[in-house]
Amino acid sequence: MMTRSTGGCYTCKRRKKKCDETKPRCVRCSQSGRECEGYAPLEGDSRGIRVRAKSGLEQTAESVSQHRPFNFSDSVEGPSWLNASTSLNTSGQQISSSSLRLPSDSGSRFSQPSQPSNTEDIDSLPPPETIWNPDTLPTNSTLLTNELPVNLPSQRAGPPPMFFDVSNPAGYYEAMTSSYESTYSETGGDDLEDDAEGTKQEMCIMPALDPNTPDNALLYVLRSYARWMTLVVFEPSKAIHPLKEIVVNKFMHSPAERSKIILLSNAIGSLAKTFELGPQGTSLIAHLHTEACQNLSNFIADRHVVEHEIDMQNGLAALDLMEVILVQRYSGSLLSLVRLMEAAAPVFRRVCPEPTDQYVNLPRAIFSPMINIRHFATTDIIISITTGRPMLFRYNVDYPPDILDQMTDGRYGMHWLHGIADQYIVLLARINNISEEYGANVSPQYVSELEDQIREAGTSTERSADPISTIWRFVVWRCWKLTMQIYLYMVLCRASADDPRVLKLVKAYVQLTETVNPGRNPDAFLYIPMIIVGVSAHREQDRAVIQQRMLSLEECNKPGCCGYEAMNMLIDLWRRTEAENRPAVWTDLRLSAFRVAHV
Repeated sequence: MMTRSTGGCYTCKRRKKKCDETKPRCVRCSQSGRECEGYAPLEGDSRGIRVRAKSGLEQTAESVSQHRPFNFSDSVEGPSWLNASTSLNTSGQQISSSSLRLPSDSGSRFSQPSQPSNTEDIDSLPPPETIWNPDTLPTNSTLLTNELPVNLPSQRAGPPPMFFDVSNPAGYYEAMTSSYESTYSETGGDDLEDDAEGTKQEMCIMPALDPNTPDNALLYVLRSYARWMTLVVFEPSKAIHPLKEIVVNKFMHSPAERSKIILLSNAIGSLAKTFELGPQGTSLIAHLHTEACQNLSNFIADRHVVEHEIDMQNGLAALDLMEVILVQRYSGSLLSLVRLMEAAAPVFRRVCPEPTDQYVNLPRAIFSPMINIRHFATTDIIISITTGRPMLFRYNVDYPPDILDQMTDGRYGMHWLHGIADQYIVLLARINNISEEYGANVSPQYVSELEDQIREAGTSTERSADPISTIWRFVVWRCWKLTMQIYLYMVLCRASADDPRVLKLVKAYVQLTETVNPGRNPDAFLYIPMIIVGVSAHREQDRAVIQQRMLSLEECNKPGCCGYEAMNMLIDLWRRTEAENRPAVWTDLRLSAFRVAHV
């Protein structure tokens, strides 16, 4: 992280910002449009060495006692010093859904070798006129409110986002490079000081003087990505250099790629400031969504015979959707996200190395050198476990020996993005496979084997230079372990929410989350497991904690976006099972997802 100057100009010292000490005016003041008030005179110290005089404020600050160091424990039970006094942060989001008509049924599986399945399906989904309404079900619970708050204030401040007419993509580059000048001037680089782990400093490059040069446009793109990463990436330190390389390569590749990356950076930079997007922001994100779908459609429709390597390159280019999918998650509906994944599924299958008569090998996909293959496979599993929908593909979950190097390399996998261990993604797919194949008649041997694998699965989470980040990442890891056990019993064992095993695990999960205060971290990375635990929560006090934690996230308060719909899916499930006077079972999630989000 950038260290603050003790001998900088008066302006930077008063604002507690790092000063580059350029004479006669420092670069920070020049770039931010502020008047540089000059430097303190040189004075001799006790050794006769001339140093800058210190202000009274700095001298007072030096007398503040030092923080005691943290002693991190690697025990399974967690550090003994985890407690509710640990303070964290809060944040939020908004929505836009662009309609996309696809012939496929929202619950269908893409063509794969079939196996017999005894999966218990919902007998019938309700007709459209019975789609979820918050007032259609009675409830005696005091924990559930009749309607969700929609105006949670954001703690992220910044200048209003700048957008341009999306009808002319060719003209974006010139307009946006000039817009970044004003954006940078307004922020003055101050957000670099709010990054405890130095993510933005590592991601960015030093600015050149002319803001209209391509080099400076790249700087502003990197700054937008850096701001976004600190908000939505679980371990930014692991993503900095790979993503920076990808962004720079795209930016330098061609004018078309440059225009696209500037559009993406404008979208994610704006979402990183606030999820409250206006009509122009919504239009920009809809344009990115439509363009992504068009690229996928063009690739699928192209029947020209080309060399396999060229076809792979074209397919990977069409599958370049990671940023669009992430933006969709924070700004669009669950239905639009699912339809985008369905549109991309044939392209994903085409770029996978397995023959078409075999299942896609999930471990090979998750540890692929190609980040978009990794991201699609991981997203497919996450959507399945949070909606009760079948996965888009049935996967082969055996680990091939030739990927062991990728597993231990540390550069592959997607744990750094969502905070879920890559081994857990494979185990979730295996649980789904066994459930579909055997239904309620699962051998206890499978359950025992999976319990052992969940217990033994590790994670590559590294200790952060920031002690608070170390704490909440440990909490996320432990919460995922509990969530995996809950999912195993609810899905594979067909346990209900009042099963003693489930009650015990849900209670442990809730107690663990309460060791850290509500806030953006860690709740943004507990949001996915909270959906699973929310389905399994039977006691009102457990449901109240989960609802409170989810509502601390801005994306769960913005009507029309994924987080808001996930919260309402849980409310629908809780009210419906209360009205029927029974504990919830896993298939209730599938029905609630259809009623609330139409997926």
